[in-house]
Amino acid sequence: MAGIIKRLASFKSVFKFLFPVIILLFLYTQTGSFIRDIKPAAALHLLKQLHWADHAELVLVCFAAVGAMLLYDGLLMKWNKAQIPALSVIKISWIANTFNNVMGFAGITGAGLRLTLYRKWGLQGPAWLRTLVYQSLSALTGLSILSLLLLAGAWRDDRLLRDHVWLLLAVIAVAAYAVLFALLGKLPRLGQWLGLSDAGGAPASHTAPVYAIAASLAEWFAAAVSFAFIVHLLHLPIGFRETMGIYTAAAVAGVASFVPSGLGSFDAVVLLAFHHQGLSSDQALAVLLLYRIFYCLLPWSLGLAFASTEWMPNKEKWAQAQHQILKPAVKRWHSVWNWPSQSALLSDISAWALAALVFISGILLLTSSATPGSWHRMHLLEQYVTPFTMKGSHQLAVLFGLLMLMVSESLRFRVKRAYYAALFLLVGGTASLVLKGFEFEEAVFLLFVLLLLWLSKDRFNRKEAPFSLSRTFIWAAVSLIVIALYLSLGLSTNELPPELSKFHAHWYARYTLKDGELQREAVVALAVTWGLLSVRRLFLPSLPPAPLPDQRDMAKLEQLLTQYNGNFLTHLLFIGDKSFMWAPDGNAVLAYGRYRKTLVALGDPIGDPDSIRLLIREFRDYADRYAATAAFYQVRAEYLPLYHEFGYRFFKLGEEAVVPLARFHLTGRRKADLRAACNKFERNGYTFGMIRPPFAPVLLSELKDVSDEWLGGRKEKGFTLGTFKESYLELAPIAVLRDNEGRVAAFASLMPVYDKGVSVQIDLMRHRKGLNGVMDVLFVHLLEWAKAEGYETFNLGMAPLASVGESSYSYRGERLARWVFLKGNQFYGFQGIRRFKEKFDPEWEPRYLAFPQNSLFLKLIMQITRMISKGEPRR
Repeated sequence: MAGIIKRLASFKSVFKFLFPVIILLFLYTQTGSFIRDIKPAAALHLLKQLHWADHAELVLVCFAAVGAMLLYDGLLMKWNKAQIPALSVIKISWIANTFNNVMGFAGITGAGLRLTLYRKWGLQGPAWLRTLVYQSLSALTGLSILSLLLLAGAWRDDRLLRDHVWLLLAVIAVAAYAVLFALLGKLPRLGQWLGLSDAGGAPASHTAPVYAIAASLAEWFAAAVSFAFIVHLLHLPIGFRETMGIYTAAAVAGVASFVPSGLGSFDAVVLLAFHHQGLSSDQALAVLLLYRIFYCLLPWSLGLAFASTEWMPNKEKWAQAQHQILKPAVKRWHSVWNWPSQSALLSDISAWALAALVFISGILLLTSSATPGSWHRMHLLEQYVTPFTMKGSHQLAVLFGLLMLMVSESLRFRVKRAYYAALFLLVGGTASLVLKGFEFEEAVFLLFVLLLLWLSKDRFNRKEAPFSLSRTFIWAAVSLIVIALYLSLGLSTNELPPELSKFHAHWYARYTLKDGELQREAVVALAVTWGLLSVRRLFLPSLPPAPLPDQRDMAKLEQLLTQYNGNFLTHLLFIGDKSFMWAPDGNAVLAYGRYRKTLVALGDPIGDPDSIRLLIREFRDYADRYAATAAFYQVRAEYLPLYHEFGYRFFKLGEEAVVPLARFHLTGRRKADLRAACNKFERNGYTFGMIRPPFAPVLLSELKDVSDEWLGGRKEKGFTLGTFKESYLELAPIAVLRDNEGRVAAFASLMPVYDKGVSVQIDLMRHRKGLNGVMDVLFVHLLEWAKAEGYETFNLGMAPLASVGESSYSYRGERLARWVFLKGNQFYGFQGIRRFKEKFDPEWEPRYLAFPQNSLFLKLIMQITRMISKGEPRR
């Protein structure tokens, strides 16, 4: 049964990806001939006929259509009796609705954003969740009513549905949704199936369904009217009823395809419908471009501007919030149709939004450069600047646009140098737009982004973002693809439309770049971009030196341990192979090792709890400033909420065997093997002794011989383990087991835990070869000695990968670690270590690796392994 469930789960993952692809491929078979007939130059000529006043009207109409979705938030405020300032409600509503238009399906993205953004105003809990779920479910009812009107003949489709049965079936299915939604209150089983009963049902008001459906109808009707207004502006011979029918059918196809924003499916049906109306594919393309720009992209840009002032939680908190709202009410929809998942995009929406705006600015610059400008403006501009200036500005616009795409990634990581670079590029891009063709509309948008970026200066505090060699090649490939698209668009729109008169054609040819000039500009921009990528890679800032602790640091550590308890790893700090980082007030410290640009703190920081919180933030910020990765190795479970607060994820490394000494004894059948081993060695004359420092040189020499024999030529490990270093061994007692001739057969050094004598831990363990069972005997003597000394617990150390990934719900990496634990004994005795320590009846305490969300887990594990294997610190 478990195997069947796993196969179904894997099939579902494939199906989530394949279904939209299949839909788009099917639509392409229906519209492929129309797509091939598109002439971008003719579509561009249609767009150029619009006056700037037409653009202003389009902005007003489309922004008003998006504004209609404020009704959703008004209902949410009414149902929850919330008192929130109107401007804040407008801002949050605009962010949620425009993100949902671009990225979401059936209101899921908008609901998740509302759940998070309204939380700071105190809106949370079951009642808020219930109304938010209900509003999300109502979002499709408006389109459902438009579909009912289409089926009833209020909108005209000119045989579109009759000729395409698949589209008719989709319209019928969507039309039924409003009826089902209205009957939710009277059909409890339907509500239970949707999960609404688990969320508390619909809002208490009897008028809630009416208001919810009315708000959704206002959204979809306003969107359809904006589409019809675009058709009207282009003077296309289509009536209002026909346009509403086209929009409704296309919107249904977009929803049915489960592709964000209906991208591809909506557009394909519009092409199909225009063909039924006897219009050209070029005219359909012009309408679609205007709709996507003015109804989707421009409002979203304003939403990004608003979002740049909001601070979202990290990805895991977003995912947790998303899971909370989608379960149980629409978990069935989301678990099947969450393609692509939006959670990865919204880890830090403020920096992400600014980066997205700069990226859009780069695309805008390249698009403006690839398409012919207005010859009227160029003719006017030529009276003030030379043709050389105009062409030079065009070249700069291409270069600046391409570089903006490259810079946007570093902006997302809040890199200060990228911030200044983006400011320069935005200023240069604005000037280039004006000087190349007086493209003031695009210039205003760039100035708007420039203002937002300038106001956000304090957010950019990192010296550099991660930029590996592989990432360099990726961005080089991206720039190559972008330039190829730029050339494709430029060459396809460079043709003279046949509709132009000879007079207009003369001016059009005069101010249009030749194909060779476009190609030359593209090559120059690409070469400069690749050169700058190489320079960036070569001159990445390196981490400053991390000095090893000196005597003053060690004295300060000893003083700290007189005030605050240590932990099972604290004694390893005295080896001196790890760098120290102190809290600003000096009341907490952590020790970390470094491998390349990875910083790994050993265990949890020690000191005052408030100072520990500040220290974790400082450690994370320090790594961020230099594009490094800051991780914490072998942290305890009680500290996980604190690390989670600073954006860390977790991987279970294994469990530590901690023996409660009050329970330890050698009686009973389970201890028969231990008793037998002890009796055997005692009969053979072996004796146990605990030696305290200072140690005689002769003893240290004997111990060194045993250690070298045990290592067998292998290199001493370090970082998480004690090493045979005489100055370090002098800090704690050593347990010695001697044979009947007085030679050292095995020894183990101890690690004080610095917790007021409550615990003690074993550290370095070495024995001569061929003595089976000798460590069992040494451990028994150690436990009995610690019990006699008054200690309460004895830590036997880690059992790597023990109890990792046992649950079917564990992360994929932990399930893989479980497989390694079960199958990897020939490489490392994972199970043997667990069984050996299990003999002493320990309590198993989990230990974790805390690592940043954006780090590569496998790479991090490999670097930590190398750090441990290398032994000596790397500087």
